Amino acid sequence: MSLSEAASPSVACENAQHPIWNRLTFLFLFIATFLRLLQLRSFDLVPDEAYYWDWSRHLSLGYYDNGPMIAYVVHLTTHIFGINEFGVRFGACALSLGTAACIWYLARQIFNARAAFIATILVGLTPLMEVGSVISTYDPPLVFFWSLSLVLLYHCLFGSDPESLPQNTPTWLLLGLAMGLGLLTKQTIVLILPSLLIFFYYTREYRTWLTRWQPWAALCIMVLCYSGVIYWNAHHYWWTFRHLLFLEHKSHHSPFQRLGNFIGSQALLLGPVLFGGCIAALVKPIRGTDNRVDHRVKYLIAMAAPSLVFFCLQALKAKVQGNWCPFAWITPSILWAGMLSNRVDRSSKAMRAAWLITAVAGAMSLFLTMVIFLPVFRKSVGLKLPPSADITNTAAGWKHLAAHVAALRDAMQHKDGKPVFICGNNYEFPAEMAFYMPGHPHTYDLFLHWRLTMYAAYIHELKGKLGDNAIFLDVWRHNDPDLRAIFNRVTWEPDYQVWRKPLYNNPVASISIARCYNFTKYVGLRWASGG
Repeated sequence: MSLSEAASPSVACENAQHPIWNRLTFLFLFIATFLRLLQLRSFDLVPDEAYYWDWSRHLSLGYYDNGPMIAYVVHLTTHIFGINEFGVRFGACALSLGTAACIWYLARQIFNARAAFIATILVGLTPLMEVGSVISTYDPPLVFFWSLSLVLLYHCLFGSDPESLPQNTPTWLLLGLAMGLGLLTKQTIVLILPSLLIFFYYTREYRTWLTRWQPWAALCIMVLCYSGVIYWNAHHYWWTFRHLLFLEHKSHHSPFQRLGNFIGSQALLLGPVLFGGCIAALVKPIRGTDNRVDHRVKYLIAMAAPSLVFFCLQALKAKVQGNWCPFAWITPSILWAGMLSNRVDRSSKAMRAAWLITAVAGAMSLFLTMVIFLPVFRKSVGLKLPPSADITNTAAGWKHLAAHVAALRDAMQHKDGKPVFICGNNYEFPAEMAFYMPGHPHTYDLFLHWRLTMYAAYIHELKGKLGDNAIFLDVWRHNDPDLRAIFNRVTWEPDYQVWRKPLYNNPVASISIARCYNFTKYVGLRWASGG
Protein backbone atom coordinates (compact mmCIF):
# COMPACT_ATOMS: atom_id res chain seq x y z
CA MET A 1 0.00 0.00 0.00
CA SER A 2 1.44 3.37 -0.99
CA LEU A 3 1.32 6.64 0.88
CA SER A 4 -1.31 7.91 -1.51
CA GLU A 5 -3.55 5.04 -0.50
CA ALA A 6 -2.82 5.64 3.16
CA ALA A 7 -4.00 9.22 2.76
CA SER A 8 -7.36 8.08 1.42
CA PRO A 9 -10.04 7.57 4.10
CA SER A 10 -11.70 4.93 1.95
CA VAL A 11 -8.86 2.46 2.51
CA ALA A 12 -8.22 3.19 6.18
CA CYS A 13 -9.42 0.31 8.28
CA GLU A 14 -12.20 0.94 10.76
CA ASN A 15 -9.87 0.43 13.70
CA ALA A 16 -7.70 3.34 12.56
CA GLN A 17 -10.66 5.68 13.07
CA HIS A 18 -11.73 4.23 16.43
CA PRO A 19 -12.54 6.96 19.03
CA ILE A 20 -10.07 5.35 21.44
CA TRP A 21 -7.20 6.96 19.50
CA ASN A 22 -8.67 10.42 20.08
CA ARG A 23 -9.14 9.69 23.78
CA LEU A 24 -5.57 8.47 24.12
CA THR A 25 -4.31 11.60 22.35
CA PHE A 26 -6.27 13.91 24.62
CA LEU A 27 -5.06 12.00 27.69
CA PHE A 28 -1.44 12.34 26.57
CA LEU A 29 -1.84 16.08 25.93
CA PHE A 30 -3.51 16.59 29.30
CA ILE A 31 -0.76 14.77 31.22
CA ALA A 32 2.08 16.39 29.23
CA THR A 33 0.62 19.89 29.65
CA PHE A 34 0.01 19.37 33.37
CA LEU A 35 3.62 18.26 33.91
CA ARG A 36 4.93 21.19 31.89
CA LEU A 37 2.84 23.67 33.85
CA LEU A 38 4.52 22.33 36.98
CA GLN A 39 7.92 23.06 35.40
CA LEU A 40 7.25 26.70 34.60
CA ARG A 41 8.38 28.01 38.00
CA SER A 42 11.02 25.38 38.69
CA PHE A 43 14.02 27.30 37.27
CA ASP A 44 15.12 30.87 36.61
CA LEU A 45 14.42 32.63 33.35
CA VAL A 46 17.03 32.15 30.64
CA PRO A 47 18.43 35.44 29.28
CA ASP A 48 16.22 35.45 26.18
CA GLU A 49 13.08 35.10 28.31
CA ALA A 50 14.09 37.99 30.56
CA TYR A 51 14.93 40.03 27.45
CA TYR A 52 11.49 39.46 25.91
CA TRP A 53 9.83 40.22 29.25
CA ASP A 54 11.67 43.55 29.23
CA TRP A 55 10.24 44.13 25.76
CA SER A 56 6.77 43.48 27.14
CA ARG A 57 6.92 46.44 29.51
CA HIS A 58 7.86 48.71 26.59
CA LEU A 59 5.05 47.79 24.17
CA SER A 60 5.83 48.90 20.65
CA LEU A 61 4.91 48.26 17.02
CA GLY A 62 8.33 46.74 16.46
CA TYR A 63 11.52 45.61 18.16
CA TYR A 64 15.13 45.39 17.17
CA ASP A 65 15.55 41.62 16.91
CA ASN A 66 12.19 40.35 15.63
CA GLY A 67 8.49 41.05 15.50
CA PRO A 68 6.50 42.19 18.56
CA MET A 69 4.26 39.13 19.07
CA ILE A 70 6.32 37.58 21.87
CA ALA A 71 6.19 40.89 23.77
CA TYR A 72 2.41 41.03 23.37
CA VAL A 73 2.01 37.43 24.58
CA VAL A 74 4.24 37.95 27.63
CA HIS A 75 2.54 41.28 28.41
CA LEU A 76 -0.84 39.53 28.45
CA THR A 77 0.20 36.51 30.51
CA THR A 78 2.14 38.51 33.10
CA HIS A 79 -0.86 40.78 33.58
CA ILE A 80 -2.94 37.68 34.29
CA PHE A 81 -0.49 35.63 36.38
CA GLY A 82 1.91 38.30 37.64
CA ILE A 83 5.56 39.10 36.93
CA ASN A 84 7.05 35.72 37.71
CA GLU A 85 8.40 32.73 35.80
CA PHE A 86 4.93 31.18 35.45
CA GLY A 87 3.50 34.40 34.04
CA VAL A 88 6.31 34.80 31.53
CA ARG A 89 6.14 31.16 30.36
CA PHE A 90 2.44 30.37 30.40
CA GLY A 91 1.91 31.69 26.88
CA ALA A 92 4.61 29.41 25.48
CA CYS A 93 3.02 26.38 27.16
CA ALA A 94 -0.46 27.28 25.89
CA LEU A 95 0.74 27.95 22.34
CA SER A 96 2.68 24.68 22.24
CA LEU A 97 -0.50 22.88 23.25
CA GLY A 98 -2.20 24.65 20.36
CA THR A 99 0.55 23.44 18.03
CA ALA A 100 0.03 19.84 19.21
CA ALA A 101 -3.71 20.23 18.61
CA CYS A 102 -3.04 21.44 15.04
CA ILE A 103 -0.73 18.46 14.41
CA TRP A 104 -3.39 16.07 15.70
CA TYR A 105 -6.12 17.69 13.64
CA LEU A 106 -4.14 17.82 10.41
CA ALA A 107 -2.93 14.21 10.73
CA ARG A 108 -6.49 13.08 11.46
CA GLN A 109 -7.85 14.90 8.43
CA ILE A 110 -5.19 13.60 6.04
CA PHE A 111 -4.75 10.08 7.42
CA ASN A 112 -6.75 8.80 10.39
CA ALA A 113 -7.15 9.04 14.15
CA ARG A 114 -4.44 6.45 14.78
CA ALA A 115 -1.92 8.37 12.68
CA ALA A 116 -2.92 11.54 14.54
CA PHE A 117 -2.21 9.79 17.85
CA ILE A 118 1.20 8.60 16.64
CA ALA A 119 2.14 12.04 15.29
CA THR A 120 1.09 13.80 18.50
CA ILE A 121 2.98 11.35 20.71
CA LEU A 122 6.17 11.41 18.63
CA VAL A 123 6.34 15.20 18.41
CA GLY A 124 5.13 15.73 21.97
CA LEU A 125 8.00 13.74 23.49
CA THR A 126 10.79 15.52 21.61
CA PRO A 127 13.25 17.97 23.20
CA LEU A 128 11.99 20.43 20.58
CA MET A 129 8.45 20.37 21.98
CA GLU A 130 9.73 20.41 25.56
CA VAL A 131 11.80 23.55 25.11
CA GLY A 132 8.94 25.18 23.17
CA SER A 133 6.56 24.46 26.05
CA VAL A 134 8.60 25.70 29.00
CA ILE A 135 10.89 28.40 27.53
CA SER A 136 9.18 31.61 26.40
CA THR A 137 10.82 32.77 23.18
CA TYR A 138 9.38 33.71 19.79
CA ASP A 139 9.57 30.06 18.64
CA PRO A 140 6.35 28.82 20.34
CA PRO A 141 4.11 31.51 18.76
CA LEU A 142 5.91 31.13 15.42
CA VAL A 143 5.39 27.36 15.32
CA PHE A 144 1.77 27.75 16.46
CA PHE A 145 0.87 30.27 13.77
CA TRP A 146 2.70 28.16 11.17
CA SER A 147 0.71 25.10 12.28
CA LEU A 148 -2.56 27.04 12.31
CA SER A 149 -1.79 28.37 8.84
CA LEU A 150 -1.19 24.80 7.61
CA VAL A 151 -4.62 23.76 8.94
CA LEU A 152 -6.38 26.74 7.38
CA LEU A 153 -4.54 26.36 4.07
CA TYR A 154 -5.45 22.67 4.01
CA HIS A 155 -9.13 23.59 4.32
CA CYS A 156 -8.76 26.26 1.64
CA LEU A 157 -7.33 23.71 -0.80
CA PHE A 158 -9.07 20.47 0.20
CA GLY A 159 -12.16 21.66 2.04
CA SER A 160 -14.45 20.15 -0.58
CA ASP A 161 -14.29 18.65 -4.06
CA PRO A 162 -11.00 19.85 -5.61
CA GLU A 163 -12.56 19.84 -9.09
CA SER A 164 -15.01 22.56 -8.15
CA LEU A 165 -12.40 24.71 -6.35
CA PRO A 166 -14.91 26.28 -3.94
CA GLN A 167 -14.43 29.87 -2.87
CA ASN A 168 -13.78 29.23 0.86
CA THR A 169 -13.49 33.00 1.23
CA PRO A 170 -13.70 33.21 5.07
CA THR A 171 -11.03 30.53 5.44
CA TRP A 172 -8.70 32.34 3.05
CA LEU A 173 -9.13 35.56 5.02
CA LEU A 174 -8.46 33.74 8.31
CA LEU A 175 -5.36 32.26 6.70
CA GLY A 176 -4.12 35.76 5.89
CA LEU A 177 -4.68 36.79 9.51
CA ALA A 178 -2.88 33.72 10.88
CA MET A 179 0.10 34.30 8.60
CA GLY A 180 0.08 37.99 9.50
CA LEU A 181 0.24 37.18 13.20
CA GLY A 182 3.02 34.72 12.42
CA LEU A 183 4.87 37.44 10.52
CA LEU A 184 4.55 39.63 13.61
CA THR A 185 6.40 36.86 15.41
CA LYS A 186 9.23 36.09 12.99
CA GLN A 187 9.79 36.75 9.31
CA THR A 188 10.52 33.11 8.42
CA ILE A 189 6.80 32.36 8.19
CA VAL A 190 6.97 33.82 4.68
CA LEU A 191 8.51 30.48 3.65
CA ILE A 192 4.92 29.24 3.41
CA LEU A 193 4.59 31.32 0.23
CA PRO A 194 7.27 29.54 -1.88
CA SER A 195 6.04 26.25 -0.39
CA LEU A 196 2.57 26.98 -1.71
CA LEU A 197 3.93 27.91 -5.13
CA ILE A 198 5.82 24.61 -5.27
CA PHE A 199 2.61 22.77 -4.38
CA PHE A 200 0.82 24.56 -7.23
CA TYR A 201 3.64 23.61 -9.60
CA TYR A 202 3.17 19.89 -8.89
CA THR A 203 -0.64 19.97 -8.80
CA ARG A 204 -1.93 21.48 -12.03
CA GLU A 205 -5.59 21.51 -11.06
CA TYR A 206 -4.97 23.76 -8.04
CA ARG A 207 -3.15 26.49 -9.98
CA THR A 208 -6.50 28.08 -10.73
CA TRP A 209 -6.27 29.64 -7.28
CA LEU A 210 -3.60 31.99 -8.62
CA THR A 211 -6.25 33.60 -10.83
CA ARG A 212 -8.72 34.13 -7.97
CA TRP A 213 -8.81 37.03 -5.57
CA GLN A 214 -8.99 35.09 -2.29
CA PRO A 215 -5.27 34.13 -2.03
CA TRP A 216 -4.23 37.64 -2.94
CA ALA A 217 -6.58 39.07 -0.33
CA ALA A 218 -4.97 36.75 2.23
CA LEU A 219 -1.55 38.04 1.17
CA CYS A 220 -2.73 41.64 1.58
CA ILE A 221 -4.03 40.90 5.09
CA MET A 222 -0.67 39.36 6.00
CA VAL A 223 1.20 42.45 4.76
CA LEU A 224 -1.28 44.76 6.48
CA CYS A 225 -0.64 42.99 9.80
CA TYR A 226 3.07 43.64 9.34
CA SER A 227 2.69 47.30 8.34
CA GLY A 228 3.20 48.47 11.93
CA VAL A 229 6.61 46.77 12.03
CA ILE A 230 7.55 48.46 8.75
CA TYR A 231 6.44 51.83 10.15
CA TRP A 232 8.47 51.27 13.33
CA ASN A 233 11.57 50.30 11.37
CA ALA A 234 11.24 53.34 9.14
CA HIS A 235 11.60 55.44 12.30
CA HIS A 236 14.32 53.28 13.88
CA TYR A 237 17.02 52.97 11.22
CA TRP A 238 15.53 49.74 9.78
CA TRP A 239 17.07 47.91 12.69
CA THR A 240 15.14 44.65 12.33
CA PHE A 241 16.19 44.14 8.71
CA ARG A 242 19.77 45.23 9.35
CA HIS A 243 19.88 42.71 12.19
CA LEU A 244 18.75 39.93 9.84
CA LEU A 245 21.47 40.86 7.35
CA PHE A 246 24.02 40.86 10.17
CA LEU A 247 23.04 37.33 11.19
CA GLU A 248 23.19 36.11 7.59
CA HIS A 249 26.82 37.18 7.37
CA LYS A 250 27.82 35.85 10.78
CA SER A 251 30.05 32.88 9.97
CA HIS A 252 32.00 30.30 11.98
CA HIS A 253 33.86 27.17 10.86
CA SER A 254 33.86 25.79 7.33
CA PRO A 255 30.62 25.49 5.29
CA PHE A 256 30.38 21.72 5.68
CA GLN A 257 31.12 21.92 9.40
CA ARG A 258 28.26 24.37 9.78
CA LEU A 259 25.98 22.14 7.73
CA GLY A 260 26.93 19.12 9.81
CA ASN A 261 26.35 21.06 13.04
CA PHE A 262 22.93 22.16 11.82
CA ILE A 263 21.86 18.65 10.80
CA GLY A 264 23.18 17.27 14.09
CA SER A 265 21.22 19.84 16.06
CA GLN A 266 18.01 18.83 14.27
CA ALA A 267 18.63 15.13 15.01
CA LEU A 268 19.20 16.00 18.67
CA LEU A 269 16.11 18.19 18.98
CA LEU A 270 13.85 15.62 17.30
CA GLY A 271 15.55 12.45 18.45
CA PRO A 272 17.55 10.42 15.90
CA VAL A 273 14.76 7.92 15.15
CA LEU A 274 12.09 10.54 14.46
CA PHE A 275 14.64 12.60 12.51
CA GLY A 276 15.44 9.60 10.29
CA GLY A 277 11.75 8.83 9.88
CA CYS A 278 11.00 12.39 8.79
CA ILE A 279 13.75 12.28 6.18
CA ALA A 280 12.46 8.92 4.93
CA ALA A 281 8.91 10.27 4.74
CA LEU A 282 10.08 13.21 2.62
CA VAL A 283 12.27 11.14 0.29
CA LYS A 284 10.13 8.04 -0.27
CA PRO A 285 7.23 9.68 -2.17
CA ILE A 286 9.67 11.66 -4.31
CA ARG A 287 11.20 8.42 -5.56
CA GLY A 288 7.91 7.32 -7.09
CA THR A 289 5.93 8.70 -9.98
CA ASP A 290 4.33 12.03 -9.15
CA ASN A 291 0.93 10.92 -10.38
CA ARG A 292 0.89 8.14 -7.79
CA VAL A 293 1.41 10.49 -4.88
CA ASP A 294 -1.76 11.83 -3.31
CA HIS A 295 -2.19 15.60 -3.50
CA ARG A 296 -2.43 15.81 0.27
CA VAL A 297 0.92 14.05 0.57
CA LYS A 298 2.37 16.53 -1.92
CA TYR A 299 0.95 19.27 0.27
CA LEU A 300 2.75 17.92 3.35
CA ILE A 301 6.02 17.59 1.46
CA ALA A 302 5.74 21.07 -0.07
CA MET A 303 5.16 22.62 3.36
CA ALA A 304 8.48 21.27 4.64
CA ALA A 305 11.05 20.56 1.94
CA PRO A 306 11.65 24.17 0.75
CA SER A 307 12.26 25.38 4.31
CA LEU A 308 14.67 22.55 5.10
CA VAL A 309 16.56 23.08 1.84
CA PHE A 310 16.70 26.83 2.53
CA PHE A 311 18.25 26.39 5.97
CA CYS A 312 20.70 23.76 4.74
CA LEU A 313 21.88 26.16 2.04
CA GLN A 314 21.99 28.97 4.60
CA ALA A 315 24.20 26.81 6.82
CA LEU A 316 26.73 26.62 3.99
CA LYS A 317 26.86 30.41 4.03
CA ALA A 318 26.65 31.25 7.74
CA LYS A 319 25.88 29.75 11.13
CA VAL A 320 22.28 28.53 11.50
CA GLN A 321 20.97 28.04 15.01
CA GLY A 322 19.22 24.75 15.77
CA ASN A 323 16.00 26.51 16.79
CA TRP A 324 15.56 28.45 13.56
CA CYS A 325 13.35 25.93 11.76
CA PRO A 326 11.27 23.89 14.23
CA PHE A 327 8.17 24.51 12.11
CA ALA A 328 9.69 22.64 9.16
CA TRP A 329 9.38 19.28 10.95
CA ILE A 330 5.62 19.40 11.50
CA THR A 331 4.47 17.94 8.19
CA PRO A 332 7.32 15.37 7.88
CA SER A 333 6.32 14.06 11.32
CA ILE A 334 2.71 13.76 10.16
CA LEU A 335 3.87 11.99 7.00
CA TRP A 336 5.91 9.47 8.92
CA ALA A 337 3.06 8.88 11.36
CA GLY A 338 0.87 8.14 8.33
CA MET A 339 3.43 5.64 7.06
CA LEU A 340 3.60 3.89 10.43
CA SER A 341 -0.18 3.80 10.76
CA ASN A 342 -0.39 2.34 7.27
CA ARG A 343 1.99 -0.49 8.21
CA VAL A 344 -0.29 -1.51 11.08
CA ASP A 345 -2.97 -2.56 8.58
CA ARG A 346 -0.73 -4.61 6.30
CA SER A 347 0.03 -7.70 8.37
CA SER A 348 0.61 -8.79 11.95
CA LYS A 349 4.37 -8.71 11.39
CA ALA A 350 4.23 -5.23 9.89
CA MET A 351 1.97 -4.13 12.74
CA ARG A 352 4.47 -5.28 15.37
CA ALA A 353 7.29 -3.58 13.49
CA ALA A 354 5.33 -0.31 13.23
CA TRP A 355 4.49 -0.18 16.92
CA LEU A 356 8.06 -1.14 17.84
CA ILE A 357 9.44 1.68 15.71
CA THR A 358 6.93 4.10 17.24
CA ALA A 359 7.88 2.99 20.75
CA VAL A 360 11.62 3.25 20.06
CA ALA A 361 11.24 6.69 18.48
CA GLY A 362 9.15 7.96 21.37
CA ALA A 363 11.44 6.43 24.00
CA MET A 364 14.55 7.89 22.36
CA SER A 365 13.01 11.36 22.18
CA LEU A 366 11.83 11.15 25.78
CA PHE A 367 15.26 9.97 26.93
CA LEU A 368 16.98 12.88 25.17
CA THR A 369 14.42 15.30 26.60
CA MET A 370 15.15 14.09 30.13
CA VAL A 371 18.92 14.11 29.56
CA ILE A 372 18.86 17.66 28.23
CA PHE A 373 16.39 19.26 30.64
CA LEU A 374 16.58 17.20 33.84
CA PRO A 375 20.07 17.34 35.43
CA VAL A 376 18.81 15.15 38.29
CA PHE A 377 17.98 12.42 35.77
CA ARG A 378 21.47 12.70 34.24
CA LYS A 379 23.02 12.34 37.66
CA SER A 380 20.86 9.31 38.49
CA VAL A 381 21.94 7.45 35.34
CA GLY A 382 25.58 8.53 35.61
CA LEU A 383 25.69 10.86 32.60
CA LYS A 384 27.92 13.92 32.79
CA LEU A 385 27.96 16.90 30.46
CA PRO A 386 30.62 19.60 30.37
CA PRO A 387 29.20 22.88 31.73
CA SER A 388 29.32 24.49 28.27
CA ALA A 389 27.07 21.74 26.84
CA ASP A 390 24.48 21.89 29.62
CA ILE A 391 21.83 24.35 28.44
CA THR A 392 20.17 24.33 31.86
CA ASN A 393 23.17 26.30 33.14
CA THR A 394 21.83 29.35 31.28
CA ALA A 395 18.91 29.35 33.74
CA ALA A 396 21.05 28.97 36.87
CA GLY A 397 21.98 31.58 39.45
CA TRP A 398 20.18 34.68 38.16
CA LYS A 399 17.90 35.14 41.17
CA HIS A 400 20.81 34.91 43.63
CA LEU A 401 22.99 37.17 41.46
CA ALA A 402 20.22 39.79 41.43
CA ALA A 403 20.00 39.67 45.22
CA HIS A 404 23.78 40.13 45.43
CA VAL A 405 23.70 43.09 43.01
CA ALA A 406 20.76 44.67 44.87
CA ALA A 407 22.76 44.51 48.11
CA LEU A 408 25.77 46.15 46.43
CA ARG A 409 23.53 48.86 44.96
CA ASP A 410 21.90 49.62 48.32
CA ALA A 411 25.30 49.82 50.00
CA MET A 412 26.62 52.22 47.35
CA GLN A 413 23.54 54.44 47.58
CA HIS A 414 23.69 54.52 51.37
CA LYS A 415 27.40 55.35 51.44
CA ASP A 416 27.59 57.94 48.64
CA GLY A 417 24.05 59.32 48.65
CA LYS A 418 23.87 59.08 44.86
CA PRO A 419 21.51 57.09 42.63
CA VAL A 420 22.99 53.88 41.25
CA PHE A 421 21.85 52.46 37.92
CA ILE A 422 22.43 48.91 36.67
CA CYS A 423 24.17 48.28 33.36
CA GLY A 424 26.03 45.59 31.49
CA ASN A 425 27.42 44.44 28.19
CA ASN A 426 24.97 42.64 25.87
CA TYR A 427 21.32 42.07 26.77
CA GLU A 428 21.54 39.18 29.23
CA PHE A 429 22.70 41.05 32.33
CA PRO A 430 20.43 44.11 31.97
CA ALA A 431 17.44 41.86 31.26
CA GLU A 432 17.99 39.40 34.09
CA MET A 433 18.69 42.15 36.62
CA ALA A 434 15.59 44.06 35.53
CA PHE A 435 13.45 40.98 36.09
CA TYR A 436 14.89 39.67 39.37
CA MET A 437 15.96 42.80 41.25
CA PRO A 438 13.37 44.28 43.62
CA GLY A 439 11.18 46.87 41.93
CA HIS A 440 12.22 45.74 38.41
CA PRO A 441 14.50 48.74 37.76
CA HIS A 442 15.20 50.07 34.29
CA THR A 443 18.60 48.74 33.21
CA TYR A 444 20.97 49.60 30.39
CA ASP A 445 23.32 48.08 27.85
CA LEU A 446 26.50 50.13 27.40
CA PHE A 447 27.34 48.43 24.05
CA LEU A 448 31.07 48.14 24.72
CA HIS A 449 32.22 46.73 21.37
CA TRP A 450 29.17 44.45 21.23
CA ARG A 451 26.33 44.17 18.74
CA LEU A 452 23.15 46.18 19.05
CA THR A 453 20.13 44.96 20.99
CA MET A 454 16.71 46.41 21.73
CA TYR A 455 18.34 48.40 24.53
CA ALA A 456 19.65 50.68 21.78
CA ALA A 457 16.17 52.21 21.65
CA TYR A 458 16.59 53.42 25.25
CA ILE A 459 20.25 54.41 25.13
CA HIS A 460 19.36 58.11 25.19
CA GLU A 461 18.05 57.66 28.75
CA LEU A 462 21.69 57.41 29.88
CA LYS A 463 22.02 61.16 29.32
CA GLY A 464 19.90 61.59 32.42
CA LYS A 465 22.29 59.39 34.40
CA LEU A 466 25.31 61.71 34.06
CA GLY A 467 26.84 62.19 37.48
CA ASP A 468 25.28 58.99 38.89
CA ASN A 469 27.05 55.84 40.00
CA ALA A 470 26.52 52.43 38.42
CA ILE A 471 27.02 48.71 38.83
CA PHE A 472 28.34 47.05 35.69
CA LEU A 473 28.14 43.31 34.92
CA ASP A 474 29.86 41.23 32.27
CA VAL A 475 31.54 37.86 31.82
CA TRP A 476 35.02 39.41 31.50
CA ARG A 477 36.94 42.42 32.75
CA HIS A 478 38.40 43.21 29.33
CA ASN A 479 36.23 46.34 29.09
CA ASP A 480 37.94 48.00 32.07
CA PRO A 481 39.62 50.74 29.95
CA ASP A 482 36.27 51.63 28.34
CA LEU A 483 34.57 51.92 31.72
CA ARG A 484 37.36 54.13 33.05
CA ALA A 485 36.86 56.40 30.03
CA ILE A 486 33.27 57.17 31.00
CA PHE A 487 33.40 56.93 34.82
CA ASN A 488 35.71 58.77 37.20
CA ARG A 489 36.54 55.62 39.15
CA VAL A 490 35.98 51.87 38.65
CA THR A 491 36.42 49.24 41.37
CA TRP A 492 36.04 45.55 40.56
CA GLU A 493 34.41 43.18 43.01
CA PRO A 494 35.62 39.58 43.37
CA ASP A 495 34.08 37.56 40.55
CA TYR A 496 30.64 36.21 41.39
CA GLN A 497 30.63 32.47 40.82
CA VAL A 498 27.60 30.31 40.07
CA TRP A 499 27.83 26.83 41.56
CA ARG A 500 25.68 23.80 40.77
CA LYS A 501 26.86 21.16 43.20
CA PRO A 502 26.76 18.15 43.11
CA LEU A 503 26.31 18.32 39.33
CA TYR A 504 29.64 20.07 38.83
CA ASN A 505 32.69 20.41 41.02
CA ASN A 506 33.65 23.76 39.51
CA PRO A 507 31.61 26.95 38.99
CA VAL A 508 29.41 26.88 35.88
CA ALA A 509 29.74 30.65 35.43
CA SER A 510 31.97 33.44 36.66
CA ILE A 511 30.57 36.98 36.46
CA SER A 512 32.57 40.16 36.74
CA ILE A 513 30.97 43.03 38.69
CA ALA A 514 32.32 46.58 38.81
CA ARG A 515 31.38 49.51 41.02
CA CYS A 516 31.48 52.55 38.75
CA TYR A 517 31.50 56.08 40.18
CA ASN A 518 30.39 59.36 38.60
CA PHE A 519 29.17 58.69 35.05
CA THR A 520 30.83 61.56 33.18
CA LYS A 521 30.68 60.82 29.45
CA TYR A 522 27.71 59.72 27.37
CA VAL A 523 28.87 57.90 24.22
CA GLY A 524 25.59 56.45 22.92
CA LEU A 525 26.12 53.68 20.39
CA ARG A 526 29.62 54.74 19.37
CA TRP A 527 31.15 51.46 20.56
CA ALA A 528 28.50 49.10 19.20
CA SER A 529 29.98 46.62 16.74
CA GLY A 530 27.09 46.20 14.31
CA GLY A 531 23.67 44.67 13.77
